[in-house]
Amino acid sequence: MQKRPYVHFLLSSILLSVVCTASFAQGNEPTAVGTEKGIWVYLGNEIPTGFQYQILKKEGSGNFSPMGTSVYREDAGVLKTKTEEYFPLFDNLDKPGDDELSFIRQYAVRNKTTDSVYIPNFPVMHLLFGTAFLDLEVSGGKTYQYRVIKMTGNTRVWERTSNTVHYPSETNIPKPQFKNNEEFDTHIILRWFVAGQGSLNSFLIYRRVFGKGEYHRINATRGFSMSQDTVFLIAADTSVQNPALYEYFIKPLDIYGNSGPESEVISAGTIGNASFPVLEFFKAGGGEKDHQVELSWKFNEADYLRSIEVFRSNSFDSGYVRIARLSPKDTSFTDIVPVANENYWYYLVINGPTGSSLPSAKVPAMFRNIGERPLPPSETGAESIRGGIRIYWSYYEPFAKGFYVYRYLYDNAEFEQVSGLIPAIAEIYSFTDTSKYLQGNEVYRYAVRAVNDVDQLSDFSETASASPGKKATVSSPMNLRISRTDNGIILVWDDMRETEPVLLGYKVFRREEGDTGYSLMPHDTLRSDRNYYRDSTLVAGKTYTFIVSAIDFYGNESERSVPLSYTSDEEYFMPPEILRAVNTAEGILISWGQITDENIVSVKIYRSQTGGQPSVIATLQKDSEEFLDKSVSSGELYIYEISMSDEGNMEYGKSRGVSIRR
Repeated sequence: MQKRPYVHFLLSSILLSVVCTASFAQGNEPTAVGTEKGIWVYLGNEIPTGFQYQILKKEGSGNFSPMGTSVYREDAGVLKTKTEEYFPLFDNLDKPGDDELSFIRQYAVRNKTTDSVYIPNFPVMHLLFGTAFLDLEVSGGKTYQYRVIKMTGNTRVWERTSNTVHYPSETNIPKPQFKNNEEFDTHIILRWFVAGQGSLNSFLIYRRVFGKGEYHRINATRGFSMSQDTVFLIAADTSVQNPALYEYFIKPLDIYGNSGPESEVISAGTIGNASFPVLEFFKAGGGEKDHQVELSWKFNEADYLRSIEVFRSNSFDSGYVRIARLSPKDTSFTDIVPVANENYWYYLVINGPTGSSLPSAKVPAMFRNIGERPLPPSETGAESIRGGIRIYWSYYEPFAKGFYVYRYLYDNAEFEQVSGLIPAIAEIYSFTDTSKYLQGNEVYRYAVRAVNDVDQLSDFSETASASPGKKATVSSPMNLRISRTDNGIILVWDDMRETEPVLLGYKVFRREEGDTGYSLMPHDTLRSDRNYYRDSTLVAGKTYTFIVSAIDFYGNESERSVPLSYTSDEEYFMPPEILRAVNTAEGILISWGQITDENIVSVKIYRSQTGGQPSVIATLQKDSEEFLDKSVSSGELYIYEISMSDEGNMEYGKSRGVSIRR
């Protein structure tokens, strides 16, 4: 059995062009991609820990139906098992090793999104993170579309729809063309080129003994070079015999392991002497400390080498500078990179007796290892300013990336982050908290944490306290409404206890038509749990206007509400409010409160869709308190309203509309 070849992923520019075309690597829009054995669906860049993705599928012009769910499982055994399950479906690419599975687990602990993570087997990586889903239940010649829903518990956070994808997959990789080959006693070097890279990402090489047997995939060393929009593919076959004659062809791949058109078969044999040795491997990886990146390599022979040059850039395509000239006996080099968590690219140039070789394959690496935690900021203080609180601190430590400011929540006995990342560009820093949450009569505590360039957070700094420099306010009562009773009316408004934690109560004012001002109604201040007022002192035929204000424990009084007028001899009914609208297995259930007015005999249910007119879908007796609408379609948005009618079939105004998507 042939060993799996080590696939060098080619160009970051190629990779990025593929990813950007698919529109998902830098965002969270769902994307469906056809692969050779199914459809791979990118769900979003958030790693599903604490929530799950729900996946729905539509074939052709049909309806969406549930496919399954996806979450991230951090257990090492589960990742190993999932790798064994997924890899055969993407076996054109490298199988993730134990070190890569360990890296995935460590990355998921420190990050919430997959924006800055990459391993060679890109589709399997996202399947392990739970940010992708593989649909194997597809048929050739058909099109599919997917809908992704982010669910936290029973709460639908968002839903998005993917592109439409055709199965089976098709690639836009041009056919590789043979360029030339070099034949030596111990190895054969072969070169192809692709004019216009398309979605090219890597390639496999196949060989057979000339004219005999089947072609087998071989473990040849691979690399590439570029000239404008042409990619030159290089393979060194070191597993040859001397003398021997072989036939070769290559199969190009995109990032998902989909294969493009195979090259033509060419023949080559083991003759001649090598001008330059072949790299058996060239590796790069982050070190243990001090921003180190470790490079290592091995040549099949090095007797005639004069020197080895190491080049580095933070861009794949350009900007390379030589960072070292080394002895031909060296097989490793330690580089100190200026910035952590940033990708750097390296290649080698070999200087021999006849000149310099072409650049080797380029390999990426970054320093991301966790060292000592940064120290917390010092000299923390807080002061009142107009409209809020200013927090300030100082910091002098190296490798600082920035800072986060936290406010202490007494209700939860914990700190809550109130700032984004404040970049580390000075020694003295400040942040202004002008949140609407701040109350003028409260004292708030703040602390600051530093984060270094490997995303480690420090402990909290010492706390600092201050009161905001703004007048304490309480919001106005909202949604005044009136219902008629046997001996008068009842005035009702929204309960404010949840939004105003220091609410003391309410004041109700009334003005009779013709009066110049409002009069405070009896009982002065109502309790905070009394968001209603009964008035039995109305005189028939007169019009009254009501307004309400709120007051808090500190004596602050809100602006007065929007006025509401009422004429006492009108037959006036307020429609009940729709309390809730929810999806059930059978349809959409809407419910409202109990109707107590004796003159009301029925309730009408209206339904409409965006841009359409409401129509009656049901008429119920007044003792009904809910209605199940079964005639709804999945994915559609509906708007519901209700109205009341009296014994004379007189219908009163509709309630406010409530919208819900099935």
